Amino acid sequence: MKLRIVLLALASALLTPAYADAATADTISADRATVREYPGRLVLANAAAGDVAEVQAYCGDWVRVRLSPRHAMATPVGWVLRGHLAKASQSGGLAGVPERCGTDGDRWRDWVGAINAPFHSLRLVDGGWRRITFGTGVSLAAGCVPSLNYMRDPNGPDRVDPAQAVSGLDLAKVSYRYVTTDGAVALVSAPRPGTSYGVWGFVPSTCLLPKGRAHVYFDEPVVQLRNISGLDTGVGYSNETVRARGCSAAVTSPVQPSYGYWPDPEAANRPPCPV
Repeated sequence: MKLRIVLLALASALLTPAYADAATADTISADRATVREYPGRLVLANAAAGDVAEVQAYCGDWVRVRLSPRHAMATPVGWVLRGHLAKASQSGGLAGVPERCGTDGDRWRDWVGAINAPFHSLRLVDGGWRRITFGTGVSLAAGCVPSLNYMRDPNGPDRVDPAQAVSGLDLAKVSYRYVTTDGAVALVSAPRPGTSYGVWGFVPSTCLLPKGRAHVYFDEPVVQLRNISGLDTGVGYSNETVRARGCSAAVTSPVQPSYGYWPDPEAANRPPCPV
């Protein structure tokens, strides 16, 4: 009997989410906080000031949270900057919270159908390979305004939330990042006039119009590298450098080919390096 109780307790511990025992109540303090699928990577949603957050883990300056929002959003779970949380941003604010770097590394697969460029990628510009660290410039169709969030509908396509439309953006400087798995919604960035950084928001993918190119993503050759450590932005690297870092050709999205690449195809599906 005692053995059975011990086994049941052990099973319960194994089935309980690892984050639960370290959860810490906090609140979003920034006016807007991007919620990412992985530390510093793709934006899945935007949190708002006052949203209650259950802190679950951290990795560097990023904190994994589960939000209780007062507004629509595609997911309440993701990574936000520590500085955007009221308690976690303080000295000792993450005491007792576990460090879990590497968690959610493949989570993008649940959200992204096509992207402007794969992770660890370079494009061919004037005979040299340059790191891709930004979205491709696009135009928006008339009447399209980015929203801070979109909603997933189990009975239909993803839908942008018009109640969270962002006004005052410079829509002449819109950049495209990715479309969702069903292809209905696109993540874009647009700055406010006079600023150099963009506000991440969502629009129906039908709003995207190519700007100075045939597609909404890069027309030029794109490659993925196994190792980009030490490669600077704005520098054109040689074919030899690219080959030496584990080069493979980028793969156009199998489900949304008109919107770009598949970020991380299975190794067996990666075409060989084109140079």
